[in-house]
Amino acid sequence: MDTATLATALAVMQESSVRGAAVLLGRPPSSVADAFERFESTLALKLASRRDGGLSLTLAGENLARSIPALTEVLARIARIAGEEPAEAGHALSWAAKNAIPVTTLGNFSAVVRAGSIRRAARELGIGQPNLSRQVAALERLLGKKLLIRDVHGCEPTPEGLEFSETAQALTSKLAGLTGPARKRFARELRAIRLGTIIPVGHESRLAARLAALVAAWHADDAKPDLFVSSTTAEDLAEGLRSGQFDVALTDIALRNKRFESREIFSGELVIVGPADFVAPGAAIQPLVDRHLIAVPSLRSGLRQSVSEALEPFLGGEGHAAARLVEVDALSIVINLVLDHGFLTVLPLEAVAALDRPIGIIRLPDAPRVGFHLVWQRTQASRRIATQIAQAIGNA
Repeated sequence: MDTATLATALAVMQESSVRGAAVLLGRPPSSVADAFERFESTLALKLASRRDGGLSLTLAGENLARSIPALTEVLARIARIAGEEPAEAGHALSWAAKNAIPVTTLGNFSAVVRAGSIRRAARELGIGQPNLSRQVAALERLLGKKLLIRDVHGCEPTPEGLEFSETAQALTSKLAGLTGPARKRFARELRAIRLGTIIPVGHESRLAARLAALVAAWHADDAKPDLFVSSTTAEDLAEGLRSGQFDVALTDIALRNKRFESREIFSGELVIVGPADFVAPGAAIQPLVDRHLIAVPSLRSGLRQSVSEALEPFLGGEGHAAARLVEVDALSIVINLVLDHGFLTVLPLEAVAALDRPIGIIRLPDAPRVGFHLVWQRTQASRRIATQIAQAIGNA
């Protein structure tokens, strides 16, 4: 963590937009996004989600947002020590985002002022004196100010050095309040494996049954670490893998990304599903599609791609397709639209085969299938975890 990362994250939360923060700070959007991800990783918290081209703060993000004015004021104090006079919060964040000071350096400088000697402070901190001297020299270059007056007995802070030491203590104290809970969570979750999955249709679906069997079998083995399972959309699974929120993801689309590896572990046949009173095995598909609205997963899900390909021969042009398709993120709502409101849908056969209410199923030509993939980062640790999960799902 450094002051540039902090300032960038504060700007993103203040503007509720990576691009807005990039304009404010005069930095490329990609570097702003990377800094925000690093900040989230340091805190071990999800602070915002992408929504409609902007960002929507999570509850944790809303809570942290209350600290933005206080943290920005501390960064502005550092800018003023450097001779900058930020007229508003945006200027302070812009200066701080371009002048990175590691948080460890802030703490180390305060230790030097307290000890009255670089040598004594180095001994207390357990680091080499030359290293600490270089940190102080780098601070003086960045701020353009003499911070310490050295003599044979040790050192005394200049007025600017004393002010910087007090500011550094204030900032490190505030950051400790933010990162302290993260350290506790990290210690608690150190042995936990985080599996993200697509959202099952309901408790009676085969996917839900597979996942329940996986969790039961996993926790029956005391030698295995804890397993935490969380369900969300394919889009959020990909983001969670990139940010480190998930170690492994089970998704219904093969994520084509150089940062990931994947393995298909099972597949399901896609079928047309509708109310039992007018959807019968062998019924003609085209008249049904022409007469009824079709509930489909939203574009945030991987399943939607496979469903669109399966329906393409029956929907004609884009205008006709748009008029017939109704997007719904929650698969449980899709099922209720079918059961209670006369909609059609296309889902994997195993997702609906065990429903406890009568339902009509029609197989599609060429029996299209959707694959379910385990996806993970290209690291040995993630690959080992994915192999364990794949074996457990296979056994389940």
